[in-house]
Amino acid sequence: MTIRKLVKESINMLDKSDKGIIFQDFDHQVVHVADAAFYGKQVYPKDLVKTLNENFNLSGFPLDDASFRKELLELIDKYEYAVKHRPKKKGFELDEDFGKIV
Repeated sequence: MTIRKLVKESINMLDKSDKGIIFQDFDHQVVHVADAAFYGKQVYPKDLVKTLNENFNLSGFPLDDASFRKELLELIDKYEYAVKHRPKKKGFELDEDFGKIV
């Protein structure tokens, strides 16, 4: 599973969760609580946080590590800043004296 697909599915699970609990039907599809009640589906509760930790740890992203989450948020913030402030020209203007040994 690609990381992009994992993130999209995780966001979907978070949207359908109820206080950190997700409900799955017999086909292991995540079902929103209201949908399960409306359609009378039989569902089974599952701990969302544990599920997300397991899925991301298998992909090499330890979400249960607070320092990793902090570093990941910092990376995203710095990336967004770099994208927003990158030069508009295709070519770069470099200082001629940059890198010269004096």
